[in-house]
Amino acid sequence: MTRAIFRHIRWTMARETAREAPEMVHELECTTCHAESSPADDFETVRNWAFAHTSGNPAHRGYRETVTRFWRMTPTDGERP
Repeated sequence: MTRAIFRHIRWTMARETAREAPEMVHELECTTCHAESSPADDFETVRNWAFAHTSGNPAHRGYRETVTRFWRMTPTDGERP
């Protein structure tokens, strides 16, 4: 039999503040052919992809955006779990 001790820890959730973590990552998908942009920290990069995609495919006018944000859980009492 394995024994374990459990205790209650309060947590808080906030945006990730690590320097290497971007605030958010954007991606666009064409709703006509499902072509996708590459993920990018800068929305202008994916927006430019959409303009180029529509330029080459004039009937492709709808896009779906996916935004990824990064979050961090931290114990509020300063203890390590």
